[in-house]
Amino acid sequence: MEFILVGLSHQTAPVDIREQVFIPEAAVGECVRRLIDHDLIESGVLLSTCNRTELYAVTATSDAQDRLLESFGWWPHALPFAAWRRHAYQFTGDHAMTHLFRVASGLESMVIGEAQILGQIKAALARAHAAGIVEVRLEIILHGAIRAGRRTRHETELGRRPVSVGHAAVAKAAELLGAMSEVALRLLGKQRIGPVYLTSRTAERADRVARPLGGQAIGFDAIADIVNQVDIILSSSNAPHYLFEESDVEALQSRRAGRPLLMIDMAVPRDIHPRVSRVSGVHLFNIDDLQTVAETNLKGRHAWIPAAERIIEEELRKTRLALEARDSAPTIRALVDRVEGLAETVLERHLARVPAADLKTRASMRNLADALAANFLHGPIRALRESPDPTLEASVMNDAFDLDRELS
Repeated sequence: MEFILVGLSHQTAPVDIREQVFIPEAAVGECVRRLIDHDLIESGVLLSTCNRTELYAVTATSDAQDRLLESFGWWPHALPFAAWRRHAYQFTGDHAMTHLFRVASGLESMVIGEAQILGQIKAALARAHAAGIVEVRLEIILHGAIRAGRRTRHETELGRRPVSVGHAAVAKAAELLGAMSEVALRLLGKQRIGPVYLTSRTAERADRVARPLGGQAIGFDAIADIVNQVDIILSSSNAPHYLFEESDVEALQSRRAGRPLLMIDMAVPRDIHPRVSRVSGVHLFNIDDLQTVAETNLKGRHAWIPAAERIIEEELRKTRLALEARDSAPTIRALVDRVEGLAETVLERHLARVPAADLKTRASMRNLADALAANFLHGPIRALRESPDPTLEASVMNDAFDLDRELS
């Protein structure tokens, strides 16, 4: 078995590249199933968020790493292969597992320690289960990563002082509004903010989100009616197309008499067309523009990273042991069956010489046979479970105890 990871992230690709390889939830199962059907992987979990698209997979072939990169044409995307190859990365084995565990713990996020990524990994695993594209070894690895992420939240300062990309967006807004001190103070929580308007795919969902904020749900078409009352538009949807074109924002600004308008686009694919930045009075920022906030965040949280990395190492060790036990299980079962079978054969031959009425002797002989078998098995089983190379150990056991018949 080889654990393999292929993908790209905010660390290797700008938002205009990432949005082209973003894979909607509805297409994830089909994408992975296609790779399985072409014998590239045995099972896979695909994570696609605003900051990364990564495939975590188990494969039985040594050349799958390069073949997976070449198979990008089977993914639903709009990115030329040359661009994909330039921005993508590929890891295998321990390197791939370590990267996944760091992602789940928030250490590879744009905003170090953000909590949303752990829920996204859980959701990706749940979708893989529903699609029937995840098997036990991959599940062991994903559960190990989720444990690492959960422990980081509960046992380190990264979890006790959670942040998110949303936090960064608010901080960026306060920073950029500078002279608009009243709005900046409201954003930072020092004055009451208002009014807040929220629109969504459905009126019910918009109302459900708006109420706790003391806000008002509106239809998307009603934005023009209230735009004169707002200074900031923050957009984060799953729409496959632009929600705000240049002409749309020009019309909004005409209603605002050209007053400064801050627009923050947190979506991938983007909700706001890049040409909107040309509109007079508009300051447009996308998710990559939050990088400066992320770098400041890293400086303040750098001291907490070693504790998270220690947790990751502990969970990696546990996961490796679980995988080794899983890989060794068939050999262990065959060894137990072989030794117990031999013990039973010898015992039955000797019990034939003991009168059936002599229950005490017969019971003592059986207890002795069971104890000898258990004591004999203890050493080989421990060697299989603790070996740094369980595959080699299993091969030696197979030859030494003629286990091929038991395994067949």
